[in-house]
Amino acid sequence: MGVYPSKYNKGEFIKFLEKNNVNDNIITKFVELPETIKRDTNKFELDINVTWYSIGDTFYNFELNYYSKELIEYFFGSKVFSDVEASINYLLCELMNCKLIEGNCR
Repeated sequence: MGVYPSKYNKGEFIKFLEKNNVNDNIITKFVELPETIKRDTNKFELDINVTWYSIGDTFYNFELNYYSKELIEYFFGSKVFSDVEASINYLLCELMNCKLIEGNCR
């Protein structure tokens, strides 16, 4: 029994997704996420936290957000999902709603 948190950069997370046989469409959506975004003069970097739980049935939790080291704050409210696609879709929609990337929430 254990809880194993891990942080990933974008490239490492793509490898994680591929290693775990995640659908190519989901990986393509993840690739759309910018590595950094800006608010005024402040830079926020993609922050990827994955926690693996080996309690009974093993499962993962995913938290994707943007973090500013200068401000010591996240860009969006914290949301943790047990489904990687839901986590990616949430972040894409938040970016679209803030007009930081183009597109419509799907």
